[in-house]
Amino acid sequence: MSWWDMFYQDIVIGLVLGSVYVLVAIGFTLCLGVLKLINVAQGHFVMLGAFLTYQFYGNGMDYSGWFGNTAILSNYFVCILFAVVCVSLAGAGVHYAGIRTVHGKGQLAPILTTIALAFLIENVARVYWPGTGKLIETSLSDNPRNPIGQIFITDQRIITFVAALLLVVVLYLLLNHTRLGKALRATTQDESAASLMGINPQVMFLVAMMLAAAFAGIAGALLVPLYTAETNMGMSYLFKAFMVVLIGGIGNIYGAIVGGLLLGLLEVMIGGLWDPSWVNVVVFGIIILILAVRPTGLLGGKGR
Repeated sequence: MSWWDMFYQDIVIGLVLGSVYVLVAIGFTLCLGVLKLINVAQGHFVMLGAFLTYQFYGNGMDYSGWFGNTAILSNYFVCILFAVVCVSLAGAGVHYAGIRTVHGKGQLAPILTTIALAFLIENVARVYWPGTGKLIETSLSDNPRNPIGQIFITDQRIITFVAALLLVVVLYLLLNHTRLGKALRATTQDESAASLMGINPQVMFLVAMMLAAAFAGIAGALLVPLYTAETNMGMSYLFKAFMVVLIGGIGNIYGAIVGGLLLGLLEVMIGGLWDPSWVNVVVFGIIILILAVRPTGLLGGKGR
């Protein structure tokens, strides 16, 4: 494989990884925008989505009676659906247990409660899923395509990228063309004015948290066939969400898309074409450079 083939291969893999970062960061940005909250549990929702997908799929759930000869393929997507529903409910639990009771009582208390709940989720996962990391293999994992030259991409990566793209489109339509989306945006802009217009901010807070958890859960479900899932991966993906937000702009959905794709490309290309040990050094250097030129991020102040 030539250097250019490796370059193009890394671009493809980086875009796929970046699309997963986009899903995580969008949920994180929703919490920042609607609840005005740094949700420390966002990365742990990714972990929960990955492990629940592993649990449902690994236990050999058999839907062959429902889906005929496509049992393996349908299994994976149905398991994703079950996992995302469970993670969304976990998001609701975090909201009621750790956010609603302290919301409006200072900025520090909600952050501390989400930290405590995040580590609670992680330690429960360690008890329930002990041992080494988990990885699943679907019927999409071993079906590589060769679109150009020596570039190979599996159906699993194609599905991951397409699914992320479709979810971003769905979120755009939800926020801009539905009453629920307009209510979320109104709550983001002015909670008091939204309540005067008949919008219940508490309901919007719950919806935002469940949406954030759902996006993180889908990200985890899409990751577990590609990368080994560990119970301690939550803080790592929270860290990624922070980096994406810093690159794209705080509270900016479109910035999360740009930042996520850019971060995925940087990580894969630096690690693949240079030296993996330099990934964080170069990425943070680029983030500092971006913030020096644009303190609000690449798209800060736009599309909020």
